[in-house]
Amino acid sequence: MTDAPPPAAHPVPRWPAAAAAALFFVMALARALGPPDGYPRDLFIYRLGAELALRGENPYDIPKVRGRVAAEFTPDEAFKAYTNTHLLAGGDLAEWVVRLWTDTAVNSFPLNCGYFMPPMGVVLYLPFALLPWEGAMVLWAVANGAAGYAVGRVVTVLRPPGVPVPVFLALVGPFLLLLNPITPIIAFPAGQTSVVCLGCVVAGLIARDRGRPYLMAALWAVPFVKPHLALSLVPLCYFLSGWRPTALLIVLVAALNALGATIVGGSPAFLKEYLDFLPQVRDAVRYNRVQLNHGLSSWNRLLYGCGGPLIELSLATTLAGYLVWYALLIGRWAVTGVRPSAAWAVAASAAGAAVCCQVLVYELMVLVIAVPWLRDLFVGGYRTWGLAGAVLLGAHLAPRPFVEGLGIVGHNSIAVALFALVVLVGPADPLRPAAR
Repeated sequence: MTDAPPPAAHPVPRWPAAAAAALFFVMALARALGPPDGYPRDLFIYRLGAELALRGENPYDIPKVRGRVAAEFTPDEAFKAYTNTHLLAGGDLAEWVVRLWTDTAVNSFPLNCGYFMPPMGVVLYLPFALLPWEGAMVLWAVANGAAGYAVGRVVTVLRPPGVPVPVFLALVGPFLLLLNPITPIIAFPAGQTSVVCLGCVVAGLIARDRGRPYLMAALWAVPFVKPHLALSLVPLCYFLSGWRPTALLIVLVAALNALGATIVGGSPAFLKEYLDFLPQVRDAVRYNRVQLNHGLSSWNRLLYGCGGPLIELSLATTLAGYLVWYALLIGRWAVTGVRPSAAWAVAASAAGAAVCCQVLVYELMVLVIAVPWLRDLFVGGYRTWGLAGAVLLGAHLAPRPFVEGLGIVGHNSIAVALFALVVLVGPADPLRPAAR
């Protein structure tokens, strides 16, 4: 296993990341204190899950969650017809699925939401549940601002001694990462976990660079609120720092879930009920279905878009996808005989998460941790590879209606697959002198 490298030379100024994070925080705070239509809706649901659990109620009661969402937010046109019907008050998920296929309800937010986080989500969102809604939104803005600073520093991580950071990347990179058109949409109206989870991953890499792998493991437990995306952190932790921090990461995730299960269901055994619950409601949200959402990025979305069979990912197929991806990575290592750099390993983990999971566009922020590898490609003289990777990462910023107007459907899944291919066959250690 690799040891943490000594502090890199050529220090990178901190003010660009601080300035970008400050602007990001101000935008988040303005949303929190602004009109209700700008409220972070997904944050409301995540906080609601913890609030219900504290009251001794089941946060996985989808009709109850949808009723609370409808009461808080102005009903949209698609939802108004169903506000007082048995579909909202009842618990027949089959009826919900039927309604979601209709033209009137398919895009309704109240009819396309629910609490699906693992039990550890209840624990992590307890501080938000203990505050009034306005205070929770302010705390959420603070959390996003702090995470934004870490995201802005991603250009500095995993640098071998003496390796510089290109001036453009050092000065402009943080602003591009935090203030592009997609990131504020993720953090503000959506209220998604993407920025905070990404911030924890990058902060963990910074901790690892400073010789604190156990702190890295602790920070990496947070992204497991979206476990399908975070799974790749386990082998990555082992590659970067060995089995002890990896064991700590696994223990922390298990302990947080056991504690959350105890809060929700009275004992850790509730985890079994949660695992039984997920497959039953997988298709109850339109945004998570390959056939209805062209914005999903995954191998099965690409397969379906090319005329192949319709496959909705389950736990088994997601794990199978990861196994195939890591078999390809290990095979590449065995064939070339080149030990990958830490930056390449991080990029490969991000690409694997994006291609093996059924993810929405805001979850593609995980690809930001590939930036250190792109940096090394440019510094090492592999500009064509670096440019290809940068273009494919930037492709997700293109508005879907514009791209579909050009006759390209599912451009996110195409870009993800091509980026994964670039990582798989590109230079695994671009700074190694003998690599050229």
